[in-house]
Amino acid sequence: MRKALFLLLCAFSIPVQGHADLSVGLMPAMNSIPLVVAEKAGFFSDFGVSVHLVPFSGQLERETALQTGAIDGTISDMINAIQAWTHGFGARVTSVSEGSFSLLSAPGSKLVSMADLRRPGGSVKTGLLQSSIVNYLTQRMMESNGADPKRIELVPIVALPARLEMLLAGRIDAACLPEPLATVALARGAHRLADTDQMGTTPGVILFTAKALADKSNEVARFYRAYDRAVAEINANGESYRGAIVAGCEFPPAARDLMRIPRFRRSFTPTEAQVSDVTAWMKENGLISTGPRYEEIVVRGFAADAGDQ
Repeated sequence: MRKALFLLLCAFSIPVQGHADLSVGLMPAMNSIPLVVAEKAGFFSDFGVSVHLVPFSGQLERETALQTGAIDGTISDMINAIQAWTHGFGARVTSVSEGSFSLLSAPGSKLVSMADLRRPGGSVKTGLLQSSIVNYLTQRMMESNGADPKRIELVPIVALPARLEMLLAGRIDAACLPEPLATVALARGAHRLADTDQMGTTPGVILFTAKALADKSNEVARFYRAYDRAVAEINANGESYRGAIVAGCEFPPAARDLMRIPRFRRSFTPTEAQVSDVTAWMKENGLISTGPRYEEIVVRGFAADAGDQ
């Protein structure tokens, strides 16, 4: 059934306006910030590449755009990269995309800490997608804090803004949200049960289609030079881009005053251990039967750490 859904999604195309050397998808999450700043500061132009940034509110719409060739690359995650490999779709991870996620409970909930989740109890209706980074992270956060992931009753909510509003309305017990949506939820009474900061990194990635990497390798290389310039600019002058970040990433207006602009690292590729852990989780959850080799998923040579191995 998952393969049928994958093929169905491929039948639809999302048009991209304008003529750009590269069209790259964004999500309403912190890992989109370097791309927005690179565009706002003119770094893409400085390095001789025209980049059209395309915002998406949910992963299905985003992955459809990638699979149909409407975009060349996107902010995505390792789960989707491995799924694409499973279905024979040519997409390769070119770098990690840094972000932060939190597992939150609804305002007024009796679940106010991980200690409450560790106690015996019933199911917890949680806004997630089965085959997604947020499901992976939620399970890993619960396991690392001694809670049983089997308590999760998955409530599929594709669009991140809808997941936020359903949590705040108490229509679900919990949700896993990226920053700054998590901070917005906290300001409106939600409780943070756990976050991914203790994990050191998340399986968020930037990936490009095989066609883009073959036909536009110079543009992708220039994209990453602009990305790394943007990282340096954010770390030095991030506050001056606060308004542009909220608008470009399509964050809720409340995020302008609430969000903490993080420090980013120069572009780098995921480790084999990170890829292996995601692959193992997908096998455990019946999402795949066999996994790819590291080099079938990750392509080195574009991120700043390309010379480190």
